[in-house]
Amino acid sequence: MHKKIIPSGGAMDKLDFANGLTAWNDLRFTAPRKLSPLATLAILIFSIILVPVTASAQPASADAAIETARQWLTLADSQQVDQMWEQSDALMKLKSEQGAWIKYVNDMRIRLGTSPSRRIWQSMEHQINNPSLPQGEFVGITFVSVYPKASSWERVSLIWKDEHWAPVGYQAGAVSAAAQ
Repeated sequence: MHKKIIPSGGAMDKLDFANGLTAWNDLRFTAPRKLSPLATLAILIFSIILVPVTASAQPASADAAIETARQWLTLADSQQVDQMWEQSDALMKLKSEQGAWIKYVNDMRIRLGTSPSRRIWQSMEHQINNPSLPQGEFVGITFVSVYPKASSWERVSLIWKDEHWAPVGYQAGAVSAAAQ
């Protein structure tokens, strides 16, 4: 499964007519029916059983992924690249050599300058069980950042593991003049 999410002005910018919602009139409301005491008891018992299950499961939300990526990039902004490495998932540590990875991030920061004056997330790609990746749920979040020396795109890759998003990769490059 692969989804690309692009930020928009609001949650209800467009209605999805392709999925059967043809007009607001399709949403019909009727008066509730009175339930029998047995049905009410069954619903109550089911609710009591279901609540602990749903309360303990944290959804892999887009907001949480974006916040994790922002916090991780903030470590690079404050020259805490070693901390970035420590907060990374074991998958990244398996695929990258620590010294080379830290050098890559530091070199990128030297080319771009100190902390960005602005960082805006541009897009998010969501993938579940992609055949070219290990089993699991991944997101790639692309930011456009304005640094003192140049504007840059920055991409943070995350994996959903142990009920939270964990960084597994970082890439950056110059934004072309046409894209600015």
